[in-house]
Amino acid sequence: MKQLEQERFIAIIADPKQVQQLSASDWEILLWVLDTARLEAWLNAQLASIGLKDSLPATVQTRLDSAMIYAERQQQQVRYECEVISSLMSEKCITPLFLKGAAYVISAEFNSAGRICSDIDALVKRDELDVAERQLKMNMWLSQDVDDYDDKYYREYAHEIPPMMQAERGTVLDLHHNLFLPVSGRAPKIEQFWAKTTTSDNGLSTLKPAAALVHSMIHLLMNEEVTYGLRDCLDIQSIIDLHNSEAFWQDVNTLVEGNGFTQEYQLLLLLLDALFGQQCVRERVKDMQYTPNVKTRFWLWCYRKAVMPDHPQLRNPYAGIARAAVYCRGHSQKMPLATLLKHSSVKIYKAVRKALVGEADKE
Repeated sequence: MKQLEQERFIAIIADPKQVQQLSASDWEILLWVLDTARLEAWLNAQLASIGLKDSLPATVQTRLDSAMIYAERQQQQVRYECEVISSLMSEKCITPLFLKGAAYVISAEFNSAGRICSDIDALVKRDELDVAERQLKMNMWLSQDVDDYDDKYYREYAHEIPPMMQAERGTVLDLHHNLFLPVSGRAPKIEQFWAKTTTSDNGLSTLKPAAALVHSMIHLLMNEEVTYGLRDCLDIQSIIDLHNSEAFWQDVNTLVEGNGFTQEYQLLLLLLDALFGQQCVRERVKDMQYTPNVKTRFWLWCYRKAVMPDHPQLRNPYAGIARAAVYCRGHSQKMPLATLLKHSSVKIYKAVRKALVGEADKE
């Protein structure tokens, strides 16, 4: 079976003009891979912006148009849900701060063309969390059904409560009080991020671009899940392309250094440079005057492979090993070793029990 080489795929992502060289069979494979990565609508927007959309084969245009219609419809729903959530919170004098995909969609600070969100992420202050949760529950937002152990994990270890779902519309909300798990010892000083916010014309609050970049970096490099890692990298690159200035980079550096994320920041810039090779990032890599050690080079290799879409027609040798390494690294970032071993033991026990006897009654 014909496969799309990883290097060719990422070259197309970095420079969409290269689609002009694709054959019909190349297009078929590319669209399958992009669908896995949730990037079909993104490519549609990129090609339209450089005037290449109308030159594509009719079948390809139809497929990309369909993806864009879906993305635009979903973005309408995201905007509506954010307005509803903000209105509900304002009744309790709480201002939610929308994060990541939802923030990109609702704020003019970001390029959201073609962006698809799997859920809505919002941040409230820790001392407002209980009131915010009760207010949502009073208005048909239902908490995910979890057992007592998982509920305790969320509320004592994590930076969020169990996911909530709107009973009528099925929208999923992750309500945060920090950007990373407090139990890890690496949760950022959240007041620094609250100081870097902006409000859109419709009254919805998001992080300013530098803070949004640092949050996306945390999400990408300190979690175990990188299923849509390439989309996250493109989000970050887009923020840089739109806001590349000395003031922007100074804000990034202040947040990075003030929260102990220097190693992650170095790895992020190296990863973006390896993937997209944009001059604005390459200049920052040079400015770092940092020579990657063996450990950094290993993780750069892992992430470069792990963020690629997991599709059988994308040739990506050793991707499974890279994803496994990233998975283990992510979990090791989340909590101290003793806590991680205890938590993992409980989760393994529950999984084995479920496999042997089925779902247990709630404790």
